[in-house]
Amino acid sequence: MKIDRKGTLAVLANVCIWGSTPVLLKDLTAYLPDDPWTANGIRYPIAAVLLWPALYLAWQRGDLGSRVLSRALVPAAFAFIGQIFWAAAPYYIQANAIGFFIKASTIWAVAAAMILFPTERVLLGSPRFGIGLLLAFAGLAGLSISGGAFSHSVNGQGIAIILLCGVFFGLYGVSVRYFMEGISPLISFGVVAQYVSAGTVILMLFFGRPGSIGSLSPWGWFLVFSTAVLGVCISHIFFYVALLRLGASITSSFQMLSPFLTSIVAALYLGEKMEGGSWAWAAGSLLVAGGLCLLWAQNDLAGDEDTEASIQEPQLSSSGEGSSPASG
Repeated sequence: MKIDRKGTLAVLANVCIWGSTPVLLKDLTAYLPDDPWTANGIRYPIAAVLLWPALYLAWQRGDLGSRVLSRALVPAAFAFIGQIFWAAAPYYIQANAIGFFIKASTIWAVAAAMILFPTERVLLGSPRFGIGLLLAFAGLAGLSISGGAFSHSVNGQGIAIILLCGVFFGLYGVSVRYFMEGISPLISFGVVAQYVSAGTVILMLFFGRPGSIGSLSPWGWFLVFSTAVLGVCISHIFFYVALLRLGASITSSFQMLSPFLTSIVAALYLGEKMEGGSWAWAAGSLLVAGGLCLLWAQNDLAGDEDTEASIQEPQLSSSGEGSSPASG
């Protein structure tokens, strides 16, 4: 078996963190009620500041040139616009429905990856990848239905918002794979985080209540910092490592496991009972089985010499610009 261990560990770590972070964010809403703009406006800048030392060292080495800065604009734009829809979604659609519809991002990510990356098209003929996708989608649908995602009136405007969010988040991962090829994940996300954080601060000033930051309790600040460090900074670096080593198709598809992990963590941390009982656990088991098949599909990528070379961890050239994203 030819499994990329670093990439596999990175995607596992990323999904575990992103599956746990919503629980902490839910806890944070008690300290910043009805104000996702302020929550984003302080969390992203904290993550961006944490990456300043790495960017400074890259700049001193000459690895932070104008081409790196310009190439990061596209992923940052997708992430920022997706973040706007993500913040608006809870006001139009219930949370468990959000968890289901946001995973439509997988469709866009896989479709775009197949178009842009010839090395990933081999997965179209992979039974393991196909079975993994089917099991994951079936598990996600089962988990959502058993949790009552469609038991209430589903707002059409809310569905449109969360589906648009999925489009931009799905293309975000693909754009990272395309534009940031050949650049260290630490530097890549470091630059993207600066752009996105600037945008979230502007949104906070226009739509949020930044004055509420001063009234945060110590535990509120702990939640802000923990979600910034884990949910934004560390998780995105793992995400970038996985994208550049495993490709956009497997990495994005594997994200479907996160709602099941969120349900488990919510039950353990917040004491929330997992709705659906044994049906939810059965659906979650399908999700896990699908995720394992998706990871197993790496064998099909590794069978292609060009693909195997493309998923090795990229290194910057001495000029810090890397190769052209279109050069493959």
